[in-house]
Amino acid sequence: MKSALIPALTLAASTALADPQIDEARIMVVVSSIPMAVDLAAYDLAEQAFADPVVIDYTSLWGGEPATTSPGALMDAWRGIVPGFDATHHALSNVAVTISGDTATATADVDGRHWIDGEIWRPIGTYYWDLTKVEDDWKVTRMVFDMTEEIGSRDLAGLAMERAATGQ
Repeated sequence: MKSALIPALTLAASTALADPQIDEARIMVVVSSIPMAVDLAAYDLAEQAFADPVVIDYTSLWGGEPATTSPGALMDAWRGIVPGFDATHHALSNVAVTISGDTATATADVDGRHWIDGEIWRPIGTYYWDLTKVEDDWKVTRMVFDMTEEIGSRDLAGLAMERAATGQ
């Protein structure tokens, strides 16, 4: 059922809109589905949003360099931290899309809320996505998080990784 969510929402959007609006709606569904799917632990759904390979850039949060990886490896990385939180909610707002043929960019403000034992860690910033159209599906080829504010303790991320590793 979860794997049918993106096509079902896209189909519903496509019945009443002109072609550029259809692509814009499909892209908004794809990028919005990623944080929602991760918050729901629906990693199979999140994985469908990405091209293989995909470039992931969390350097503003963790340092280092952007990574080129497979969607499956990205889901494994997220499974190594997200389940360690008691709950997460990645709230997107101001989603904007620019389309140029079979490529597109999208942006959204994000407030990532992560709870453990009543404490919260909130990395806040902007997501940037590059997408390409593969047949009739839009796939994310690059995802960048640009953190502009951080509320709470980043130590909760380390604790979440420990908890995820031990199945707590």
